[in-house]
Amino acid sequence: MAFFSIKTFLTFVPSFKPFETMALNNLFTRGSSREKHFFPTYLQQAQTAQVAAKYLKELVKSDDPEERKLLTRMIKKQETTGDELLREFYIELNGAFVTPFDREDMNALAMDLDKFLDFINHSAKTILMYNPKKIDKQIKEIIDNIHEDATIMIEIFSLLDDLGKNHQQISELCQKVTLIEHAVDDIYGDYISYLFANEKDEIELLKNKEVAQVVEDTTDRAKEVTSTVKSLIIKES
Repeated sequence: MAFFSIKTFLTFVPSFKPFETMALNNLFTRGSSREKHFFPTYLQQAQTAQVAAKYLKELVKSDDPEERKLLTRMIKKQETTGDELLREFYIELNGAFVTPFDREDMNALAMDLDKFLDFINHSAKTILMYNPKKIDKQIKEIIDNIHEDATIMIEIFSLLDDLGKNHQQISELCQKVTLIEHAVDDIYGDYISYLFANEKDEIELLKNKEVAQVVEDTTDRAKEVTSTVKSLIIKES
């Protein structure tokens, strides 16, 4: 466990004098108060991803090239915000004396959330770059699921600061993301079969295939976030 009590520590250092014990208590108190700072950062990361996913939904509904460019820039701005949040998280983690969970797990959560946001941004750039003649309903459906993933993550990370109390609810939310990923796998597989059977324009086929691949990969990144959360639940239970 990343956290240990002063009482446990003092059993191994019996020669500690009262004033030294008081100083150590103050140090631990400062560390314990800081540990809660990590959870708002996780939540901000999830909120940033949700905003980006909302813009992605709007992008695939638009037929206006200029509006698509604008929405892509807006998504990029969210991705830049995510990078800054990750930078601040590392500063906080490196400066923390105690952490609520194992440092490697905390780092993995922040990295997984950032990667999810990166893939939302990558999806937008891919759509803008390939510019298919039309965005098929299957692509839009997958992107709806990306937005749903991001919404669920906000719920998860609003509960994570009390994992002991909320572990059952968090587990159920993680399972929702897993089910979404399975559903998207089916949508993707059916869509690729549809493209090869019905799209006669080889260039458009390749464009749509690439777009479908990157948005499907984005839901995989969402599942990675919740897999890390589930692993954390097991360790902390």
